[in-house]
Amino acid sequence: MPAITVRPLAPDDVAAYRALRLAGIAELPAAFCTTHAAESGLPLAQIAQRLRATSHQIIFGAFDEEQLIALAGLRREPITVVHDKASLWGVYVAPQARGRGAGRQLVQAAIAHACTIPELGRVRLAVAQDNHAALTLYLGCGFTLEDCPASDGMLQMQLWLPRPVRASAESNVFMKINTLQISAK
Repeated sequence: MPAITVRPLAPDDVAAYRALRLAGIAELPAAFCTTHAAESGLPLAQIAQRLRATSHQIIFGAFDEEQLIALAGLRREPITVVHDKASLWGVYVAPQARGRGAGRQLVQAAIAHACTIPELGRVRLAVAQDNHAALTLYLGCGFTLEDCPASDGMLQMQLWLPRPVRASAESNVFMKINTLQISAK
């Protein structure tokens, strides 16, 4: 069995990406934040733009030789107050490739990439509570369930990224605010 390779996707991968994403949406519509009709109606140029890695998004693909067999995206928020969070999204492994480790390799590649971004503190995702294979994968990669109830059958999970502890001016300001004494009138 040939080895699976994982790499960031590029605009040249647009046809394979679109085909596999549409297959995923058709198979597991509840797992995606779009519909088959909406996604299939997007122009290829717009989808190719999505595949351009930026400082806020990257999409990884797993390949069996030249065939794209799995996808996973990592997106971080551009807004300063929440730019310490990223979302793992669009994870899908083609049925014929399941059980070969492609999903794990993709998630690990996304985590490794997230660890290279100094501002990121955690990666979050949503997963259908009845998708036992995905839950097992995410738990095995270090994600934990968040303490919020499932909504619409979706569970929220997170992974805290390893970061060195460091004092900052912001934490000192916070400590000063917490120690202020306000006199009662």
